[in-house]
Amino acid sequence: MRVGLALCCVLGCSAHHSGVASSPDAGAPCSASACSGSTFEACVDGITEPEPCTAACSATLGCVACDPSITPVTCNGSDVVACNSDGSLGQTMATCGTGQQCTAGACSNTCTADGVDLVYVVDEANHFMSFDPRLLPNDPFTLIGTLACPTTKPSILVNESMVMPMSMSVDRNGVAWVLYTSGELFQVSLQNAGCLPANNTVGANGMNLFGMGFVTDAAMGTTEKLYMAGGSDNPASSPRQLAYDDTHGGNLTPTIMGTISATSNYSPELTGTNEAKLYGFFPNTTAIPYVQEIDKASGSAVGSAWNLGSAGLGQITDWAFAQWGGVFYVFVTTKSGNTRDSTVRTIDRATGAYAIALDNVAYFIDGAGVSTCAPASIQ
Repeated sequence: MRVGLALCCVLGCSAHHSGVASSPDAGAPCSASACSGSTFEACVDGITEPEPCTAACSATLGCVACDPSITPVTCNGSDVVACNSDGSLGQTMATCGTGQQCTAGACSNTCTADGVDLVYVVDEANHFMSFDPRLLPNDPFTLIGTLACPTTKPSILVNESMVMPMSMSVDRNGVAWVLYTSGELFQVSLQNAGCLPANNTVGANGMNLFGMGFVTDAAMGTTEKLYMAGGSDNPASSPRQLAYDDTHGGNLTPTIMGTISATSNYSPELTGTNEAKLYGFFPNTTAIPYVQEIDKASGSAVGSAWNLGSAGLGQITDWAFAQWGGVFYVFVTTKSGNTRDSTVRTIDRATGAYAIALDNVAYFIDGAGVSTCAPASIQ
């Protein structure tokens, strides 16, 4: 660039000083108007007169808001709008929702919703919290609020009369989905813990109580489904079904995919990734608890399991599960006599390394969720 500029000065070149950058073709002979990048080169009486365009350039229309010869729809902020034949913005066709943006005339999930990169947990006392793995070994919990979801049914969980949270997950739009022991499902705000009924079909297709997690439909995709494992009102009973709800499509009646083939004393909790992979934590009281990949099309086990240490944990009363950055985070409460101990345990997905990240946690955590916007690995 600097060489070309020096040569221009030596040859006595001139420049326009109209306040805008001039086109190399300014004043050149022409036979028709044309676009040069974002500049409209109008051909007036055989002479090129350049005009920089702020939005789009059309060889036939000049500087326009959109070029109807290229796309019939375009974006106007978060709205999908029609592109009129004269290049002006037309009727609004759709408005992109929370966690979406308009790109190339279509709404897409972009993981822009606040907080979708964190893990969220809920305990049996309705404390709704974020969990930031990056803060470990310091306190990773931040209290958002206390859930007051308007449950209307009694608990259906065997041996538990209190209605309390049982499982949860988080979608790409930044909404937590919390299942209660009454079998009722609620949508919860990540910002203030406010609740709205999800209008799910409670108990449909035998899915009464279950662990759950969102998984993308394809690797690095922007669409996802909520997968569920279990079904019975007794987590110790089997067989356990694998099902999904298309929450973004409005279908909240579970579609049964198969039977969970991996075994444990209780139903698993689930977590998913943006790699379109589904994992389950299988709590055992008579053997070693473990994490296992699950085929989301059939419920079959995939590959080898990751053991949670080398020995059993004894009586497990509460469990929850989420992945973040290639690490599985398992929230486990064990009981010995009348004493309960709540812990956070980790398994490195790449190496299988197991560790106790936190002991004597103040919360008995029943649900953990992470969106498919959260990193599945850290480079």
